[in-house]
Amino acid sequence: MLSCFQGGTVVQSLSSQDKFDAIRELIHKAPVFAGLGCRDELEEAVVQREKILSTGLGRGVAVAHGTTDRVDDIVIALGISERGIDFDAFDKAPVHLLFVITNPPGRQMEYLVALSAVTRLVRDESFRESLRVTAPAQEIELKICQAFSECLDKYGTLTN
Repeated sequence: MLSCFQGGTVVQSLSSQDKFDAIRELIHKAPVFAGLGCRDELEEAVVQREKILSTGLGRGVAVAHGTTDRVDDIVIALGISERGIDFDAFDKAPVHLLFVITNPPGRQMEYLVALSAVTRLVRDESFRESLRVTAPAQEIELKICQAFSECLDKYGTLTN
Protein backbone atom coordinates (compact mmCIF):
# COMPACT_ATOMS: atom_id res chain seq x y z
CA MET A 1 0.00 0.00 0.00
CA LEU A 2 1.18 3.50 -0.80
CA SER A 3 2.20 5.20 2.43
CA CYS A 4 3.28 8.79 2.84
CA PHE A 5 3.58 11.51 5.47
CA GLN A 6 5.43 9.35 7.94
CA GLY A 7 8.43 10.67 9.80
CA GLY A 8 10.14 13.88 8.73
CA THR A 9 7.70 14.99 6.09
CA VAL A 10 6.45 18.27 7.57
CA VAL A 11 8.50 21.45 7.64
CA GLN A 12 6.98 24.35 9.49
CA SER A 13 7.84 27.99 9.00
CA LEU A 14 9.13 28.05 5.45
CA SER A 15 10.73 31.47 5.05
CA SER A 16 11.05 31.68 1.25
CA GLN A 17 8.45 33.74 -0.55
CA ASP A 18 9.55 32.85 -4.09
CA LYS A 19 8.15 29.54 -5.33
CA PHE A 20 11.46 28.14 -6.58
CA ASP A 21 13.27 29.12 -3.40
CA ALA A 22 10.43 27.59 -1.34
CA ILE A 23 10.69 24.30 -3.26
CA ARG A 24 14.45 24.22 -2.64
CA GLU A 25 14.00 25.13 1.03
CA LEU A 26 11.45 22.38 1.59
CA ILE A 27 13.58 19.75 -0.13
CA HIS A 28 16.62 20.76 1.94
CA LYS A 29 14.80 21.02 5.27
CA ALA A 30 12.51 17.96 5.09
CA PRO A 31 14.22 15.05 6.85
CA VAL A 32 12.37 12.61 4.56
CA PHE A 33 14.63 13.76 1.71
CA ALA A 34 17.86 13.67 3.77
CA GLY A 35 18.53 9.96 3.39
CA LEU A 36 18.05 9.94 -0.35
CA GLY A 37 21.40 11.56 -1.10
CA CYS A 38 20.09 13.30 -4.19
CA ARG A 39 18.54 16.57 -3.06
CA ASP A 40 20.05 18.55 -5.92
CA GLU A 41 18.54 16.16 -8.48
CA LEU A 42 15.17 16.30 -6.73
CA GLU A 43 15.27 20.09 -6.75
CA GLU A 44 16.11 20.12 -10.44
CA ALA A 45 13.27 17.74 -11.35
CA VAL A 46 10.66 19.65 -9.35
CA VAL A 47 11.85 23.14 -10.37
CA GLN A 48 12.01 22.19 -14.07
CA ARG A 49 8.45 20.81 -13.90
CA GLU A 50 7.26 23.97 -12.12
CA LYS A 51 8.78 26.13 -14.87
CA ILE A 52 6.52 24.39 -17.40
CA LEU A 53 3.28 25.22 -15.57
CA SER A 54 2.52 26.50 -12.09
CA THR A 55 1.23 23.90 -9.66
CA GLY A 56 -0.47 26.52 -7.48
CA LEU A 57 -3.93 25.00 -7.12
CA GLY A 58 -5.50 27.99 -5.41
CA ARG A 59 -6.94 28.32 -1.90
CA GLY A 60 -3.41 28.65 -0.55
CA VAL A 61 -2.18 25.27 -1.81
CA ALA A 62 0.50 24.17 -4.29
CA VAL A 63 1.53 20.63 -5.19
CA ALA A 64 4.92 20.85 -6.89
CA HIS A 65 6.16 17.56 -8.29
CA GLY A 66 8.87 15.94 -10.33
CA THR A 67 9.94 12.57 -11.71
CA THR A 68 13.48 11.33 -11.24
CA ASP A 69 15.25 8.01 -11.33
CA ARG A 70 17.09 9.07 -8.16
CA VAL A 71 14.19 7.89 -5.97
CA ASP A 72 12.82 4.37 -5.61
CA ASP A 73 9.51 5.30 -4.02
CA ILE A 74 7.06 8.16 -4.01
CA VAL A 75 8.10 10.72 -1.42
CA ILE A 76 5.86 13.57 -0.28
CA ALA A 77 6.71 16.49 1.99
CA LEU A 78 4.62 19.40 3.23
CA GLY A 79 6.02 22.85 3.87
CA ILE A 80 3.94 25.37 5.80
CA SER A 81 4.40 29.09 5.20
CA GLU A 82 2.91 31.62 7.60
CA ARG A 83 3.63 34.60 5.33
CA GLY A 84 2.71 32.91 2.09
CA ILE A 85 4.56 32.14 -1.12
CA ASP A 86 3.97 33.81 -4.48
CA PHE A 87 3.23 30.71 -6.56
CA ASP A 88 1.44 32.12 -9.60
CA ALA A 89 -1.70 30.29 -8.50
CA PHE A 90 -4.71 30.77 -10.73
CA ASP A 91 -6.56 32.60 -7.93
CA LYS A 92 -3.47 34.80 -7.28
CA ALA A 93 -3.63 33.92 -3.55
CA PRO A 94 -0.37 33.24 -1.73
CA VAL A 95 0.43 29.60 -0.96
CA HIS A 96 0.59 28.56 2.69
CA LEU A 97 0.67 24.79 2.14
CA LEU A 98 3.36 23.60 -0.27
CA PHE A 99 3.45 19.90 -1.05
CA VAL A 100 6.40 18.44 -2.94
CA ILE A 101 5.93 15.01 -4.51
CA THR A 102 8.78 13.10 -6.12
CA ASN A 103 8.33 9.83 -7.92
CA PRO A 104 10.46 7.42 -9.91
CA PRO A 105 9.77 6.75 -13.60
CA GLY A 106 7.48 3.79 -14.09
CA ARG A 107 5.38 4.53 -11.01
CA GLN A 108 3.03 7.02 -12.66
CA MET A 109 -0.15 5.28 -11.50
CA GLU A 110 0.94 5.40 -7.87
CA TYR A 111 1.99 9.01 -8.32
CA LEU A 112 -1.47 9.85 -9.71
CA VAL A 113 -3.12 8.09 -6.76
CA ALA A 114 -0.96 10.09 -4.33
CA LEU A 115 -1.63 13.35 -6.16
CA SER A 116 -5.35 12.64 -6.21
CA ALA A 117 -5.39 11.88 -2.49
CA VAL A 118 -3.54 15.09 -1.63
CA THR A 119 -5.81 17.24 -3.79
CA ARG A 120 -8.93 15.62 -2.32
CA LEU A 121 -7.71 16.32 1.20
CA VAL A 122 -6.92 19.98 0.63
CA ARG A 123 -10.32 20.73 -0.91
CA ASP A 124 -11.67 20.74 2.63
CA GLU A 125 -11.16 24.22 4.11
CA SER A 126 -11.24 23.01 7.71
CA PHE A 127 -8.60 20.37 6.92
CA ARG A 128 -6.38 22.99 5.26
CA GLU A 129 -6.70 25.21 8.29
CA SER A 130 -5.98 22.32 10.64
CA LEU A 131 -2.61 21.86 8.96
CA ARG A 132 -1.70 25.49 9.58
CA VAL A 133 -2.26 25.47 13.34
CA THR A 134 0.68 25.80 15.66
CA ALA A 135 1.40 22.22 16.64
CA PRO A 136 4.44 19.97 16.68
CA ALA A 137 5.36 18.68 13.23
CA GLN A 138 4.74 15.11 14.45
CA GLU A 139 1.09 15.95 15.24
CA ILE A 140 0.59 17.43 11.79
CA GLU A 141 2.27 14.38 10.23
CA LEU A 142 -0.03 12.06 12.16
CA LYS A 143 -3.11 14.04 11.14
CA ILE A 144 -2.23 14.12 7.45
CA CYS A 145 -1.00 10.51 7.43
CA GLN A 146 -4.32 9.32 8.86
CA ALA A 147 -6.34 11.44 6.45
CA PHE A 148 -4.17 10.31 3.52
CA SER A 149 -4.65 6.63 4.46
CA GLU A 150 -8.41 7.10 4.87
CA CYS A 151 -8.59 8.81 1.49
CA LEU A 152 -6.70 5.93 -0.13
CA ASP A 153 -9.03 3.42 1.57
CA LYS A 154 -12.08 5.30 0.34
CA TYR A 155 -11.01 6.16 -3.21
CA GLY A 156 -8.56 3.42 -4.09
CA THR A 157 -5.06 2.21 -3.39
CA LEU A 158 -2.30 0.54 -5.26
CA THR A 159 -0.04 -2.11 -3.89
CA ASN A 160 3.71 -2.19 -4.39
